[in-house]
Amino acid sequence: MNGGEGPVFERIHALRGQMRRSEAKVANYVLAHPQAAISMSISTLAGQCGVSEPTVLRFCRAIGCEGFQDFKLTLAQSIAIGASYIRQGITPEDSLATVATKICDQTIAAVTELKTRMSWTEVERAVDVLAAAPRIEIQGVGASGAVALDAQNKLFRLNVPVTASVDPHMQIMSAASLVAGDVLISFSYSGRAREIITAARMARQRGASVIAVTTADTPVARTASHPICLPVIEDTEHYTPMTSRLLQLVVVDILEIGVALRRGPALYPHLRRLKDALNLVRLDAPTPKEQE
Repeated sequence: MNGGEGPVFERIHALRGQMRRSEAKVANYVLAHPQAAISMSISTLAGQCGVSEPTVLRFCRAIGCEGFQDFKLTLAQSIAIGASYIRQGITPEDSLATVATKICDQTIAAVTELKTRMSWTEVERAVDVLAAAPRIEIQGVGASGAVALDAQNKLFRLNVPVTASVDPHMQIMSAASLVAGDVLISFSYSGRAREIITAARMARQRGASVIAVTTADTPVARTASHPICLPVIEDTEHYTPMTSRLLQLVVVDILEIGVALRRGPALYPHLRRLKDALNLVRLDAPTPKEQE
């Protein structure tokens, strides 16, 4: 996409001539590379444009945005103008095969973006605190609540007390009961869910570590001790979260496998017992005794 279409692009075109030279550099980059811009942190965008971070903020405010995160959400919305409310890029004229192809292609592109843009240093630190944690709390609301429940299912297998909560009252009480050494995992793609922010702050006050799976430059990311920042690939304010939820699930798998590897062979008998127990509820599966 080059030049873009939609309200924010119209504002940039209209105001570019009135901007300072440094702000115009940001405008030109955004118009030429809008998809790349929505996946960048403010420092990365500033570096690509050869300007300072305050210049990027001035550009955002010049086009009517409250800040950098508001700019990225507005940009994502403008890129998606004319698309189906169900999914960006899908139109009523598309056949089911075309819809399926678009969803698969967008998902593959998003996972590739995650692989290239994720801070693996932060992921390593998150795995370290999880591997040492005597207790893990997991929280999310809305679509991220479903991810929190999946994370509980995965991390439960690591032989450590794990609880997931999607109710705001339970989230606050759980956060207030954490102590130093415990870990809270907060899921919020928008990074602005009030309940998640409040509970994360409470957990930090209690001395617990907070791993946030979110997007950069958001309140949730700034509250966390270990932010794992996802690329901004869809506007969840206006579209049903789909690809963003899948990225969160990918991070869950990475954390689970990472912790299992950290714990080493001592964990393997426990994992085997769980696998054998599941065989008991499957038709025609051999019992542990039959396998011996």
